[in-house]
Amino acid sequence: MSHFLRNTRCPKCAEQGNDRSGNNLAIYSDTHKYCFACGYYEKGDIVEKYRQKLVPKTSSSFFTPALTFDDKALLYLKKYGLTDKEIEDNYFWDESGFLVFNAKVFQNARNFNNTFPKYISRGTIRGNEVIFHKSKNYVIIVEDSVSAIKVGRVCSSVAIHNSVIPHELLMRLSKDYDNLGIWLDPDKQKEMLGESKKAAIYFNNVKVIWTDKDPKDFTTKEITQILFDKGISV
Repeated sequence: MSHFLRNTRCPKCAEQGNDRSGNNLAIYSDTHKYCFACGYYEKGDIVEKYRQKLVPKTSSSFFTPALTFDDKALLYLKKYGLTDKEIEDNYFWDESGFLVFNAKVFQNARNFNNTFPKYISRGTIRGNEVIFHKSKNYVIIVEDSVSAIKVGRVCSSVAIHNSVIPHELLMRLSKDYDNLGIWLDPDKQKEMLGESKKAAIYFNNVKVIWTDKDPKDFTTKEITQILFDKGISV
């Protein structure tokens, strides 16, 4: 069986002006590629898959903390109102120019080098997504870690680090939660309706939250009010 390696930009989505985050297309160890947003598919190389069986497996090279935190990365986090403790508990700066969300078994890094891709993931995200707050009524799915931390001040939240919600995550969350909220960034509003239909089979209630800004752009008070207005009890 092949295994997931990393995400990159989907060429078909890009032709339509989508996948601006550059991470819709999944690449697997047998070199096949699949986009969970549009269904684009590239066949893998079966020779490559068997060749890898002959090579000793090594874990992917993780980012490592620098001695100091880069000023522009710190300002980026501070502009969204993250506290010093939230930054210390969840992020570090890698000297190669990446702000790293560190979930131990996986890392999702934002590229500050003004080069493509904007985000790079290392380790295995799927099955290890971090749930913040862990209240028991609703859980809110968001795209990025900053949004998850801020929504997590109010209600359970989890970042998918992508625009597509994996079935595996829905099944995992449904074991602990009866109700789900989906709050993706404004440029993913078209996808949210389809994602909510996909999630409906797992939860008693699925609510879509539409806003003109990313979740991370709102204050804690505003997030509380937005959830309240949607009838999401926290």
